[in-house]
Amino acid sequence: MKIRITGLAHRLGSTIIAAESLENHFKRDPGTVTNLSGVTKLHRMGPGENLVTLARDAARDALKNAGVELSQVTGIFSSCNPTTDYLMPTLAPMVAAKLDIKHVLACNVGMGCAGGVQALQACFNQLLADSARGKVSTYVLVTGDHISRMLDPESWKTAILFSDGISAVVVTNNPEATGGFVIEHVASECYAGEEVAVINLPNPLAAREAGSTGPCLLQMRGRGVFEFGTRIAPRVKELVGITNFEEFYVIPHQANIRMINELIPTFDIKPEQLYVDGITKIGNISGAACFLGLEDIMSRPLANNYDKILLCAFGAELQVAVAVLSR
Repeated sequence: MKIRITGLAHRLGSTIIAAESLENHFKRDPGTVTNLSGVTKLHRMGPGENLVTLARDAARDALKNAGVELSQVTGIFSSCNPTTDYLMPTLAPMVAAKLDIKHVLACNVGMGCAGGVQALQACFNQLLADSARGKVSTYVLVTGDHISRMLDPESWKTAILFSDGISAVVVTNNPEATGGFVIEHVASECYAGEEVAVINLPNPLAAREAGSTGPCLLQMRGRGVFEFGTRIAPRVKELVGITNFEEFYVIPHQANIRMINELIPTFDIKPEQLYVDGITKIGNISGAACFLGLEDIMSRPLANNYDKILLCAFGAELQVAVAVLSR
């Protein structure tokens, strides 16, 4: 029984910040942001917008695109940093409540840039278990962040990179489903080691206990993050189980243009095999990035010459996650 991604949709924050505006704010030369990161604009939550409502709307659109009724949904998987209005409940049960569906699996998996593919792995594994029981299931995966809530607006390292938004993905083992992408393999691992907190978000409860009164904001040790990013290619090959990517179109997490371009010589692929439009058109959108790229290539002929798609994500917690898809 095949497991397929049959529908995708997204929502982005409606407030757009141009790269020029960021350069003016930080008193940098024109073109600096784009040259360093690839970013031309960022999306941030506007007045009255929130991640849970955007996730609900994206889920409805993804189901419509997949031709699936809400009554057929058997569960919600999610991946999100703690950027909704609550640390608890997490995104999945909150989206289930917004969709007004009850008695379904609602599970939040992982966080950070690899979290979306990790949630896909959990969804895939659940569908394998359902198939073994002879159960036909359809799950909706929602992944994304109101990540600007985590950022120091005066930090050059983070303020020029991240966008707010959500991606919704419909995944099913329904034997009657067609189109979309067949999931062949999903895997992930934690690089771990002493540098596991190279990207971190302090817990405000622990900070309060320690007597801190300052805001708890995202912290990134830039050089450590970049070095981790440039070391992940061998691990990706190990997780995928192949060394030759000639027949693959690669959609990496849209970290920044320099990290993405490092994959060309490392994977020995052509520039046209690598998706980079996410970082240039949207910015780094954490766990949603790979799925936004996947949705994009469904509507544009970027990957028409390739039968296999590789999703490759890496980031917070030094997590690396991959998914191999076929048409």
